[in-house]
Amino acid sequence: MRCSDAPSTVAGPPEPGSREVQRTFRLLLYDAVASEAMGTLATGVFLTGFAVALGASNLSIGVLAAVPSAVQFLQFPAVVLVERLRRRRAICVWAAGIGRGFLIAAAIAPLLGGSVGVIMLIASIAIWQASAAIAGCAWNSWMRDLVPEGSYGRFFGRRAAVNTAVAMTLALMCGILIDRWKQFAPGNAIAAYTGLFLTSAAIGFLGIWLLSITPDQAMSPVRSPTRILAMLAAPFHDRNFRRLIVFLSSWSLAANLAAPFFAVYMLRSLGYSMTAVVILTTASQLSNLAAVSLWGNLIDRFSNKAVLRYSAPLFLLCVLAWTFTGLPWTAPAVFYLLLAIHVLMGVATAGVALASGNIAMKLSPAGEATSFLAASSVVSASCAALAPLVGGLCADFFAAHELNLSFTWKTNVHAVTVEVLNFHAWTFLFGLAFLVGLVSLRQLSFVQETAGTVNPLLMRDLLLEARQAVRGLSSVAGLVRVGRVPPWLARSRIPKGTSR
Repeated sequence: MRCSDAPSTVAGPPEPGSREVQRTFRLLLYDAVASEAMGTLATGVFLTGFAVALGASNLSIGVLAAVPSAVQFLQFPAVVLVERLRRRRAICVWAAGIGRGFLIAAAIAPLLGGSVGVIMLIASIAIWQASAAIAGCAWNSWMRDLVPEGSYGRFFGRRAAVNTAVAMTLALMCGILIDRWKQFAPGNAIAAYTGLFLTSAAIGFLGIWLLSITPDQAMSPVRSPTRILAMLAAPFHDRNFRRLIVFLSSWSLAANLAAPFFAVYMLRSLGYSMTAVVILTTASQLSNLAAVSLWGNLIDRFSNKAVLRYSAPLFLLCVLAWTFTGLPWTAPAVFYLLLAIHVLMGVATAGVALASGNIAMKLSPAGEATSFLAASSVVSASCAALAPLVGGLCADFFAAHELNLSFTWKTNVHAVTVEVLNFHAWTFLFGLAFLVGLVSLRQLSFVQETAGTVNPLLMRDLLLEARQAVRGLSSVAGLVRVGRVPPWLARSRIPKGTSR
């Protein structure tokens, strides 16, 4: 593993069109693919399925969902590490490499069995995610210096599109593989998850090697000694950034209160197979992929805040729609209802994720991005870690409670009753998440962001952009553009083209 020291002076970007730039962009693509493939196999629906197969309780599944966010406090010491060593590539490589080794420990958790195996799984995932938090802190600072402000939407949107395409394809293949394995070896079905996690570890180490050979770029030289406490406190003294932190943290609480349990609800309550769950997840990822460029263009034309005003409410409406999936009269068409929810949620998630990440970068002062982005991540992650724990406890509590709202039409011969709402267990939780989300949207109005244009983003602008996106995908050439390597990875006109 090669991890050379960064020079003490700032290196300029390579000459446009040089072989070095093309090589850097290729490594950027390969690293993104490897990281996304690793995460797809070891998180999300497969991690949930692994925990369910191990017999984990709702609270344990909530803890697993909370782990990635709970360890984000490590970004604060990571800020100190980055500022002291000033070798961001080295920190990324070593921190990520150590953590990914614990994916192997997670893979062998079934050998311990019972509650011990669940604890082993949780501990391994926690160490992996803790190391990723340290590596991510260095990577975030790196990206803030590399990518021009005016290109955030297109740059990260196109990278996200590649990642989504990889995740979508791999998830569908592995979901089918798991169900086939369960049919082939029903007595040892959990071995399929062990295989997925071992494969994830192997791909993760490939990504480490790609990181180690990616060209580095030095940080700006230190002009005066850094006061660590002042640096860490600076984001909270900035009034506008403090408002942004309040919004992002409250939104994280709302989004993570219910989202980690969607797969559990489908597997346990609705009795769906892993293939069915993955098909629905793939539909969400496909719509996410199609919507990324739409939201990215709108961000660059208008603002991140303008996009959040449309995408965030759409996400909340999708969460509310989950409460109707438990009604008896929706049972014949519940799969199609879930499909519609997943498609719209994919569109909404693309806008929320892209705009919330970009606005944090945009409002971070140049040269101080490490501490500002770390503060935003840590506070938001703390709420995101608390949310699934509360969600797991609420699910267990509401399992013994039920709230019905129905209308009855009676005649001399017949009586017809139609249930309008039926809150029980998970649907209680989904409704609660919707209400918390409404409160968080209020906080967004206090955040100030310089817009790309004085004109507000109107519904007609959104519809026009969507129509152009649909036209671009409706032809054979448009479908080819989705599947091929994006041209920006082979061009040299994006300044400072290196990545984590």
